Amino acid sequence: MMLTVESLSENERAALSRLRQILRESGLMRASLVELRNTCGKKNCRCFRKKENRHLSWYVSQSRKGKLRRKIVPRERLDQVRRWLERYWETRQLLDQVSQEYWRRLDQRQKN
Repeated sequence: MMLTVESLSENERAALSRLRQILRESGLMRASLVELRNTCGKKNCRCFRKKENRHLSWYVSQSRKGKLRRKIVPRERLDQVRRWLERYWETRQLLDQVSQEYWRRLDQRQKN
């Protein structure tokens, strides 16, 4: 059965439209943003003497093939990386909405 635009629900049309819009934009990343405190390694730095004085750094973190990988995010790119992550999570949410619509359709076909 071929679906036409008219046969799509309003929610499905809106979700698919937003998905297309996101995919035309630049940047999409499956990861988590993690804030870590590290020492810089300089013997005279305050971070070397006290744990609470460690330097704050942002990382993106992702589990891939059962292994954790992390990359530091430079402060000047933090906002950009946040947008990439937000787009990814919004995409997942929209895909779930579309999927639920097809589950509902499958249920309807079995009742008929």
